[in-house]
Amino acid sequence: MAEFIVNFVLTKLADAVVQEAISLYGVDEKVDAVSRELGRIQVFLKGADKKHITDEQQKYWVKEVRDVAYSMEDVIDTFLMEIPQQPQKSTGVMEKMKKKFKIAKKIPAVHKLLNEISLIQTKMEEIEKSRLRYGINNLGEGGGEIQLPIRPLILPDIDPEIIGFNKARNHIVKELLNETTKKRYVVSIWGPGGLGKTTLAQKIYNSNDVKEQFGVRIWVVISQKFQLIDILRKIMKQLNHNYKQSEDEDEAALLTKIHESLRGKTYLIVFDDVWTNDLWIQIEASLPNDNNGSRILMTTRNSDVSKEADPTCEPYKLEYLTNELSFELLLKKAIPNHDPNNSAFHGLSEILNQFVHKCDGLPLALVVVGGLLSKKPCNYNAWSKVLKTMSWHADGKKCSEIIGTSYDDLPFALKSCFMYFAAFPEDYEFTPRELIQMWIAEGFIQQEDNRTLEETAESFLEDLVQRSMVSVKSRSHDGSIGRCYIHDLLRDLAIQKAKDDKFLVVYSHPNDQRFMSGARRVAIHHLDCDELMLSQNLRTLFYFGNKYMPNCSKQRLLKVVCTGSSLKTKIKLEMFEGLTQLRYLDLTGQPNDKWEGCLEKVIGAMKFLQTLWFYITDKDGWIPIPDSLWHINTLRHVNAYKSREMPPSTKLTNLQTLSEMIVTESWETESPHLPNLRGLRLGNNKSVSAGSVVTFLGTLEHLITLEIEVDHIPLHIFDMRCFPFYQNLQSLRIYNTCETPHEIAIDVSMFPPHLTYLSISNYQFHQDVMSVLEKLPCLKVLCLDEVFTNKKLSCSAKGFNQLESLDLSDMTFEDWEIEDGAMPILRELVIYRCRKLCVPQGLRHLTHLQKLGWLSSDCGGKTDGEIMNLLKDVVPSNVQIDLR
Repeated sequence: MAEFIVNFVLTKLADAVVQEAISLYGVDEKVDAVSRELGRIQVFLKGADKKHITDEQQKYWVKEVRDVAYSMEDVIDTFLMEIPQQPQKSTGVMEKMKKKFKIAKKIPAVHKLLNEISLIQTKMEEIEKSRLRYGINNLGEGGGEIQLPIRPLILPDIDPEIIGFNKARNHIVKELLNETTKKRYVVSIWGPGGLGKTTLAQKIYNSNDVKEQFGVRIWVVISQKFQLIDILRKIMKQLNHNYKQSEDEDEAALLTKIHESLRGKTYLIVFDDVWTNDLWIQIEASLPNDNNGSRILMTTRNSDVSKEADPTCEPYKLEYLTNELSFELLLKKAIPNHDPNNSAFHGLSEILNQFVHKCDGLPLALVVVGGLLSKKPCNYNAWSKVLKTMSWHADGKKCSEIIGTSYDDLPFALKSCFMYFAAFPEDYEFTPRELIQMWIAEGFIQQEDNRTLEETAESFLEDLVQRSMVSVKSRSHDGSIGRCYIHDLLRDLAIQKAKDDKFLVVYSHPNDQRFMSGARRVAIHHLDCDELMLSQNLRTLFYFGNKYMPNCSKQRLLKVVCTGSSLKTKIKLEMFEGLTQLRYLDLTGQPNDKWEGCLEKVIGAMKFLQTLWFYITDKDGWIPIPDSLWHINTLRHVNAYKSREMPPSTKLTNLQTLSEMIVTESWETESPHLPNLRGLRLGNNKSVSAGSVVTFLGTLEHLITLEIEVDHIPLHIFDMRCFPFYQNLQSLRIYNTCETPHEIAIDVSMFPPHLTYLSISNYQFHQDVMSVLEKLPCLKVLCLDEVFTNKKLSCSAKGFNQLESLDLSDMTFEDWEIEDGAMPILRELVIYRCRKLCVPQGLRHLTHLQKLGWLSSDCGGKTDGEIMNLLKDVVPSNVQIDLR
């Protein structure tokens, strides 16, 4: 990380704004001298991030270099904060006099900067002397990064992590479905981290035979440091989708509610990743034992936990993979689309077996090593060089050493992105946009030609995924990552590396206070921390909790503040006063007092803000974002539940996403200037005319996603041929909020040709809507909700040839004809409350269907059992059927 930090500081010093400021105040020679010396030191750091340094003198020297680079960053950032914004260049005598007067008033700040740089230069001289004294040469000599070209990203068509689970799956399913005893009991899967316990449990949980057996299924992840009330709330939310937690609700009340909700039902509850028996002791009494075949499935790393939960059922020990299965898994990760008949493949078998021997049957290690190899050229020479760099010890089952090797192989820019995962709680699921926007705010992402910062950051995340350092939970319709997560062992690695490099400290226990001194990033996990002492040089603060955040108003260099997206977080507005350097601000929670007026001033002072998440609610409802936000020219992303009207004179040339915005009547003659907007969500304004909406949309050339709520604007929204983004739009959601659905006639040319996602709610069409939409050439996801159309819908043999997911909800059609060859790659189908529809016989033609949801449709008064039999008659046996 030292080379990254030095490079990061050098990049900042070369920034045009910084150069202009230091030149204006006459300190450019001093700063340039430090830059040159840092550049020389960087030569000696080449490869240090790739090489596992064990020499204590070298490690200490690298630490000193890191610290002096941090100091230089602090000095420059503090200087830029204390001086005024750079005045415009001028040539007039009066203007020059005014400029000199302003500089003279800031002489103390200049003197302070010069003094601090002199101290840094002295320290750098000492560092150079110590390097010569101890004979520290280029740390990259004799090792380090293998400079080889990488292969392009290849996404495998299958999930390779299920390899070797068939025997275990069959055994556990048999235990769960055991009809010899109806007594409720616990089935456990245990084994060390990285064996795939969670993956196996997920396959079992989602299998058809398990779904049919248990009327209620609940999945709960148990973190190492769990809070019982959070677990109980998760269970209640799955038992009752309308459940809303209240402040005064205690554990005893929830335990009673859970017992009442489960009584008389056959249920399966999965407790994933249980560390101690404390959970079972506290929750067992709330789970009814009605002798109806209910079961508990538990995954754990501790065999004693399994035995204590239920001594009558022998826990299942998940075994390490055999050499043959290990080879198969590694191969599928390293070469996802390999051809076994290719002669080049046979030349790799020997070295693959050496990697298999190192990983010793541990699936996580195999997956991570396979991800590392997938980034290298597919040949023996390249892979043998990787093998030589690995210094694994002991018996090969130490997964931390194996995944540490993959971390060492990361480019230094990716190392900072990976360590960022340490900030988030265990089992946290990420959305790419929150990660990407934070990485950009931190300055980790550099501008590349013909790519936005967001596109470059997205490629970084995909790189980590291909290396199996990050796992994908789901992907969106365009193939991009929907949600992702990181394995516990990889998170442990990120936390350790972040602490070693003083990159980030996780404060999850009072004893962690001793690591806080000088911390540049702090993540606080579920602790009371009102009086927590934070470093003056803090750059990033994460808070994951339901109490008050610590006061950070004195941390004037803060760039990123995240409240963890919890509406329970208590927020004091005064803690953000003076934070003028913020780039990323997540304000989600409840205010401690009235914010009117004060909010305008605090947000307006954040002149460098790039991203704002604003979801604040009080007893009166949602608080709108302040008008002062629209004067911040650096804005890139604004996400809010409620906003005030944007003035038509607004000019935000960097803004890329905006949610949610209200169109105003004044926009019909003059619209805000948002030339680079790519994502937009427009809220409903019943008083606005169609002309205002059309005028505004007519100014957006680069729009890719559009979500809009309308009340009385029908045809203009559907016919998009007149809009400049017609060829670019890929995702469209239209919600009609009027009680009476609009009647519309459509043809396929009205919709953008590259549309991959389409959602329409509460409209009435004059024709068979399916016969029109099936002609959209790129459509992958279609959602129709309360769409009124013909009694009979038809999908022709060549229709919807790219459709992968179809959701039909609250529709009144009675018959659906699906010709052979229609929707040839459809994988997921949901039919929800289409009460007049009987089971379509054409479902048998959907040969690629994997999941079918049939919810609350009575099929002419038939029982659930009769409906299930009808569905089984027409869909392939491997389709997962969810009937509610």
